[in-house]
Amino acid sequence: MAVRLLKYAVLNNKGGVGKSTIAVHVAHGLAIKGKRVLLIDMDGQNDASLFLGFTSEDYKKSLYDLVLSPESTALFECILNARENLDLLPSQNIEQINAVLQKEPNVKSYLNSKLKDLEGMGYDYVIVDCGPQRSRINDAALYYVDGIIVPVQVEAASVRAIGNIYEYLADLGLDSQMISLVVPNMYDQRTSDSKENLEFVKEFFSDADVLAEPIHRRVRIAEAGKLGRTVYESDGEASKQFDPIVERLVRINAGKEQ
Repeated sequence: MAVRLLKYAVLNNKGGVGKSTIAVHVAHGLAIKGKRVLLIDMDGQNDASLFLGFTSEDYKKSLYDLVLSPESTALFECILNARENLDLLPSQNIEQINAVLQKEPNVKSYLNSKLKDLEGMGYDYVIVDCGPQRSRINDAALYYVDGIIVPVQVEAASVRAIGNIYEYLADLGLDSQMISLVVPNMYDQRTSDSKENLEFVKEFFSDADVLAEPIHRRVRIAEAGKLGRTVYESDGEASKQFDPIVERLVRINAGKEQ
């Protein structure tokens, strides 16, 4: 039986929650398990690209060209091979992309149109690293994906902002059940504040089977990203934290075999 392409947005309306770190490690973890993965960097800071070791000097075309010059740009020209089984679609000039989308009367099918060739390229997963704000490109991404992975930093301001995701989905007319996973991130079990906020997150999602085990705060995770590497390449012990998230996505895909 064929397994269809599954697409996930990694999104939180609050910055600084480790969103790009989660996106990169989920994508690389899936690739290590033999899944073919495309990571799409839609964050204006391009952290997902940087965490994989790529800068704007490493590519000539990106998502920007697909949007601004579709007649002269093929999708495959914009895709870089990042690791075994893991490809990257970088982006540039997100503000200009947003300006173009502001003129689009309907963004619901926009990315399906721009990325239609992905269906025939053999990918199992598309992971979209979204920027930390409401924007037209994020709107388009949410209409495009099948589910959402929400990283939540385990500190008070981030925890209080959880409801913003539900408001965003409601404003777009999307079902809150699109939230597939909630990942408590940067958890520090040594502090009472982290413990209290984790308990709040658990209570908030007690009626939904979406909560992942927390990712503990580790200096080596941040250090790896600065070096353009993942902890799968630099710290086997730290990488084990991401395995339950990866395995859960694999199970979800297995449950959607056609």
